[in-house]
Amino acid sequence: MTLRRRLSAIARALGVRWEGPDVLLSGVAPLEAAGPDTVSLCTDLRQAGSLRKTRAAAVIVPRDNATLCQLARGRALPVAEPRQALRRVLELFAPTEATRRGRAAGARVARTAKVHPHARIEAGAVVEAEARVGPGTRLEAGSFVGAGAVIGRACRIGQHAVVLGCCRIGDRVVVGPGTVLGGDGFGFVHEDGAYRRMPHIGALVIEDDVEIGANCTVDRGTLGETRLGQGSKIDAGVHIAHNVHIGQKVLIAAQCGLSGSVTVGDGAVLGGKVGVADHRTIGAGAQVGAGSGVGSHVPPGIRVVGYPAVPIGDWLRMLAEQRRRTRRSSRPGRHS
Repeated sequence: MTLRRRLSAIARALGVRWEGPDVLLSGVAPLEAAGPDTVSLCTDLRQAGSLRKTRAAAVIVPRDNATLCQLARGRALPVAEPRQALRRVLELFAPTEATRRGRAAGARVARTAKVHPHARIEAGAVVEAEARVGPGTRLEAGSFVGAGAVIGRACRIGQHAVVLGCCRIGDRVVVGPGTVLGGDGFGFVHEDGAYRRMPHIGALVIEDDVEIGANCTVDRGTLGETRLGQGSKIDAGVHIAHNVHIGQKVLIAAQCGLSGSVTVGDGAVLGGKVGVADHRTIGAGAQVGAGSGVGSHVPPGIRVVGYPAVPIGDWLRMLAEQRRRTRRSSRPGRHS
């Protein structure tokens, strides 16, 4: 069912005074696709052409951009933080799913599992012996919770996600479809001419408010624990190996790979497809550019990029020097 909201209510939620028509809105759309019953967003002067042509009833714009405010005159919703405003508006239009509790037909819950009566266990989900599932948590269809695993309150475990028995998950954690938590790490010992698997007996601890995207893998510790800190957000397709410690409020974009025993400090950011060698430390607040290969420790608060990753100032100087040499070598009469 599509939710509809009055434009005046949207403006109130954003702390904006609205004096135009109080249109009944059906949702949010890009400038080019917006209709007279939708809200849109414009944050960049490069979108000025689309802003002029849009049919949106109202447009969220940055309060400090006079040009965009002028172009959207009569339908502007000027705010200090447009993306935050967009998030609030999207939440207002998001359908609220009726709260369903209990176990669907086809769910399999072990007799000794401790599942709160206010949890929701969907069809095909499995909860093994001695596992604990907190109130308000939703186990989506086909998900698996291993023996002895602990999941806190108000979590969402996506379709066909796997939470193995070594996992300790806090409150309000989101796990995307197909993600596997708590598998053994890539640990082998070369012995008698063959690679022998190293047994893993450690844990995986996921603190409150962590979100993990679809099709990720996060391994358990070998002897100790792998830990994801409070409020960290992991994009889809990320691999986190055994014994990794990720601090609080860390952002890791898609397709990153963190080798064993890596430490990532609070507030660090890793762009897409970053690879980190084992036993390396990325300091608090550091930023690693997309596609970089981290082969040495990254100090707190700096930005690195490249393969191997170096401070961004060094990388830009090396790039400039490389271009100068290329230009010199390509001049007539010069030979490489």
